[in-house]
Amino acid sequence: TALRAYAAEGHPPDVVVHHANRLLMDMETDLFATCAYVDVDLEEGSAWCVRAGHLAPVLRHPDGRTEIVEAEGGPPLGVMRQADFPMSPLRLQPGTVIALTTDGLVESAEADIDAGMDRLAHELARLDPAHLGLVADALLVGARRSDDIALLLMRYDGMAVRPLRESWTVWRVPEAVGHARRFTRRTLRTWGVPAQGIDAVLLVVSELVTNALVHTDGRVRLDLTLVNDRLRVAVADASPRTPVKPTSISWEATGGRGILLVEAMSATWGTVPVSGGKQVWSEIALGG
Repeated sequence: TALRAYAAEGHPPDVVVHHANRLLMDMETDLFATCAYVDVDLEEGSAWCVRAGHLAPVLRHPDGRTEIVEAEGGPPLGVMRQADFPMSPLRLQPGTVIALTTDGLVESAEADIDAGMDRLAHELARLDPAHLGLVADALLVGARRSDDIALLLMRYDGMAVRPLRESWTVWRVPEAVGHARRFTRRTLRTWGVPAQGIDAVLLVVSELVTNALVHTDGRVRLDLTLVNDRLRVAVADASPRTPVKPTSISWEATGGRGILLVEAMSATWGTVPVSGGKQVWSEIALGG
């Protein structure tokens, strides 16, 4: 739960694991836990691995070769307060399978962990990665049940369409919203978005940027991402407070309709924590 919470705040993997370790130490119990954390960038085909006393990932490359990743590691969580948890880079080609497991799968009275990891890598090499459920079943056949077993498999398939991305830093000037609208209109025209779809996007941009400028301090950033016919508008600010959708607005009210307009114009919208602040996002379907 702690790892998920720190990851949701937008921290890099080494910071997430460091914070989780500190939290466990502060609990002043005899508890400890091992951890393997892999953060995958699906667009770039890259990943970062952090280990805390846990087994390294096993990679199955597209040509069938397997590799036990030589990733540096730190001690288990809850053992040393000043522990270091270095990040190790991974390069993924489309078709690569990442396997993470616990020692219950690879260690037994007859074989040590190293032999068990070699056996896992050999089995993974001979299996067809097209159906990961069948791969998992095959790897678990004959596993001893004297210890808990966890197995996680992921296949990186690459991206058929690379997203188009542009960002704009919103300066706190009287014309800030107008500048954001002009940036958005210019970007969408460059991307070939039809003119009839731009007005709805500009309205969402206006409301999200205005909300950030009025209700927060510090830097505001506008991000646009286009994948196929779906546009994501995201505005990040320095406040962790999530915007609240009003339940009712009287006819004479002069404010409070911004989030309702965003909801009406969006296929979906939401907010996520980002590095001490938040990002409010909206996805708009541009297709007919």
